[in-house]
Amino acid sequence: MTPTAHTSFVIERRFKASAARVFAAWADPATKQRWNDCHAETGATEFSMDFRPGGFEIYRSRLDNGTPLAVDKVFLDIVANARIVFAYSMAMGGKARSASLVTVELVDTPAGSTLTLTEQLAYFDGHMDIEQRRRGTEEGLDRLLLEVDAT
Repeated sequence: MTPTAHTSFVIERRFKASAARVFAAWADPATKQRWNDCHAETGATEFSMDFRPGGFEIYRSRLDNGTPLAVDKVFLDIVANARIVFAYSMAMGGKARSASLVTVELVDTPAGSTLTLTEQLAYFDGHMDIEQRRRGTEEGLDRLLLEVDAT
């Protein structure tokens, strides 16, 4: 067995939209699916979300090569318009690849709002995709910016 590897990253985004508007885009399942699909090119084959502390989010997709991707999330703490904390596990081809703790913090600013996302990861059995994970998260947050700042 390969030892579990740990790492983390932090991403900050500034929005013209208020923290309340950005938070709403996380809280509404249809809106979230539009911007947060981690493999936007293939799309979700299954998605459901119960946005409340203790609630779950289920995401299923297939990678370009046909490998099934499963993301199972539980919301640990939610403070309206200010904070979302969740844990999630990712499996590819039925094999556990990673588990993460994510904290999203929102703060209103004179120009709109700032979002700070911190992800702490545990990688299993030699799997390590930190650059891809960070890039995928950044792409999702870029789509979130387009979603909330467009109107």
